[in-house]
Amino acid sequence: MKKILVLDIGGTFIKYGLMTSGKLEHVQKQVTPKTSDAFEKCLKQILNELVEPIDGVSISMPGIINADTGFAIHGGSLEFIRQLDILEFYKSIFHCPVAVENDARCAIIGEMRLGQLQGVNNAIMIVLGTGVGGGLLINGQIVRGAHQSAGELSLVQTNSSMTMTDFFAVKNSVYSLLKPFAKSINKKTGEVSGELFFEAVKAGNQVADRILHDYCDSLAIQIWNLQTILDPEQIVIGGGISSQPILLDYLKQDLQKILDGLAMSPLTKIISPSVVLSSLGNDANLIGAYFNFVQRYDH
Repeated sequence: MKKILVLDIGGTFIKYGLMTSGKLEHVQKQVTPKTSDAFEKCLKQILNELVEPIDGVSISMPGIINADTGFAIHGGSLEFIRQLDILEFYKSIFHCPVAVENDARCAIIGEMRLGQLQGVNNAIMIVLGTGVGGGLLINGQIVRGAHQSAGELSLVQTNSSMTMTDFFAVKNSVYSLLKPFAKSINKKTGEVSGELFFEAVKAGNQVADRILHDYCDSLAIQIWNLQTILDPEQIVIGGGISSQPILLDYLKQDLQKILDGLAMSPLTKIISPSVVLSSLGNDANLIGAYFNFVQRYDH
């Protein structure tokens, strides 16, 4: 049985583990380095800490990535990755077969194989994290686009201002929940977690409740837009906060407000979004990376 080291490189943490026959084990995480040299050193440390040999490496990462050629136009929140043959970079570190893919596409691959999208042919994956990632499944095929940038939801503008503060990534990153909540309790953003925020919501904290409603109202509008444009069977919400069922409760309330406002339109009966939370949670990217590797090397 082949052992594949899988890594999910995010803007905040690098998660990694071993996959054998589709089973994920020994998951750990480290803080994502901010420079190229520190990044390379971190990857070599992960490799050196393995206690058993591996047969390959598969990587999930942000940015515009050509999974076939391995070229990264950019690495999203990994600002030290620009115009780089990232596949060759990884091969020079791991010295074994390597596959690389955009993180949101890994997430949707994971859901297709072991999660909410088994048997589904048209779907959207929205990954809420440091930014907002998107994976698109149309007629059973992952959509990459002419420039490998299909699904870069972070860059969607939420109004006509065309300013950074109105990007989807800013409006609906996890930090748009944590930053105002931290301020309300006189803490720095780095001192609060998603778990603490949702605990406050559940405990009836009115400020946290308002923040979550504002967040879900903004997210619901973009879900409606995506549903209208692509007409998917299913929309899956992923990322760390997808482990919080209350997120879906609030989101459905705000989606219903949109539908109620369009009650006279026949469209609401046709394109009402079907939204679910990821069943794989934080492991979706790792699992999808594994199946991306299998598809490329064992097909």
